[in-house]
Amino acid sequence: MKRKVLVVVLVALFLAGVAMQAFATEGLKDINRATAEDLVLVKGIGQKRAEAIVNFISRRSGIRSMDELVEVKGVGEKVLEELKGRFEVRIKQTDQ
Repeated sequence: MKRKVLVVVLVALFLAGVAMQAFATEGLKDINRATAEDLVLVKGIGQKRAEAIVNFISRRSGIRSMDELVEVKGVGEKVLEELKGRFEVRIKQTDQ
């Protein structure tokens, strides 16, 4: 009986891990479409910094790399890593 419970628990943990990994990669939002409201949910980002990031992205008509955000005052490596955990850059494909 204990063995069956252990097997069920291990299978459940495995499936939970797989689901979390899938969510982590699919759950990233496009930083170029982020609002200040989205950004303030990130550890280390308050309202002013969130607005500065949105303005920075807007002035550039979007960014091509998350690493560009270190040019925003107050965004260092720690904040950048927090941002990378929630956002990614999605580059639009253009017809040429």
